[in-house]
Amino acid sequence: MDSPSKNKTGSVIDVRTGRRNFLRTAVIAGAALPFPGLVLAKGDDAWPSYYPSDYHSIVEGSKKESGLAIYSNMDTYNWDPILKGFQKKYPWVKSIKSNNLSSAEVFERYYSESATGTSPASLMVSGDPTNWVRMAKKQALLDYKSPEVAHLPDFAEPMPNLYTFSADPILMAYNTALLSEKERPQGIGPLVDLITKDPKRFKGKITTYDIAVSFGFAIFYSWLKSNPDHGWDTLGKLLSMTRPERSSGPMVNKLQTGEDLVGYFVSSTVVIPQATKSAGLLGWSYISDGTPMFLRGMGIPKTAPQVNTAKLMLDYILSQEGQISVYDGGFTPYRNGLPAKAAPRTYESIEAKLGKKNMIIIGYDDVSKEDAQKLTQKWKSYLK
Repeated sequence: MDSPSKNKTGSVIDVRTGRRNFLRTAVIAGAALPFPGLVLAKGDDAWPSYYPSDYHSIVEGSKKESGLAIYSNMDTYNWDPILKGFQKKYPWVKSIKSNNLSSAEVFERYYSESATGTSPASLMVSGDPTNWVRMAKKQALLDYKSPEVAHLPDFAEPMPNLYTFSADPILMAYNTALLSEKERPQGIGPLVDLITKDPKRFKGKITTYDIAVSFGFAIFYSWLKSNPDHGWDTLGKLLSMTRPERSSGPMVNKLQTGEDLVGYFVSSTVVIPQATKSAGLLGWSYISDGTPMFLRGMGIPKTAPQVNTAKLMLDYILSQEGQISVYDGGFTPYRNGLPAKAAPRTYESIEAKLGKKNMIIIGYDDVSKEDAQKLTQKWKSYLK
């Protein structure tokens, strides 16, 4: 996802931890392993019993590599629980660095470095469907089949060698001090009804993503595709009252100060943490008549210098333990059967609440440049 709150280029995570002996100690003590299906490998490494018998070659290969470089549009606090869990499992990976870029910059930097030499990126994570499609077309992703994919929903691997990191809901957000409980919209339809009843009050006080941002384009394209009959009519009414932003940070700030009253199609990875800190001032809800679910992509480039460690990280993120760490980092895991106490908000729990028909998967359609320009121009024509 467009790092909604920040677009800091060059922010670096470098987490270093020591070696752990938990699994060895647990076995000696006769303690049960924390997740079913785990088997002990050489030393104190562990992986599920459904992993291939030669998986140890990836583990051994990782021990010969130096650290791991990740290009992503995620901040330090997002990565912290994931990296800590991974390094407990694979303690020889002592240095993991991740640049916090915008969604598009993840790819721009990789291509720029590759054009002049070799990029240090060994794992890429980004919420930019358009660029993932282009990278797949270039056949620039490493051919790797994760053993975890058979235990995940179909959208875990939307294209060959491209995996889903998380499935994050796109929300409605509002200022609870300025909107009564009855006024707080729970869907796009109710929001249109609200603003048309009192246009003077809401004119210029509604916010959303700018379609010029790849993250915003993906949301609007998918929402319009799922609403072929009335989509443009509904969206036109909203956009005429909307003041768009290029990231979630300004949206959330203006909602809390009262400069804006309502935000639609806002990133959950920013809204939910900020709402928790706002003492009830910032409210949010799923979009009852169609919540977009953003699939954050993840893949290993063919040029990865730390290819084995990248495979271990990818598999860890897709595992049960890793998906819980994804939740702890502020995202929405999508692996079924996660313990509710460990991960209260999952794709599975959202589907149970809204129903499958009211969830819109933001996929990886190959939209031509011409069609993208037409949609963008029409979208902008409704702004007033």
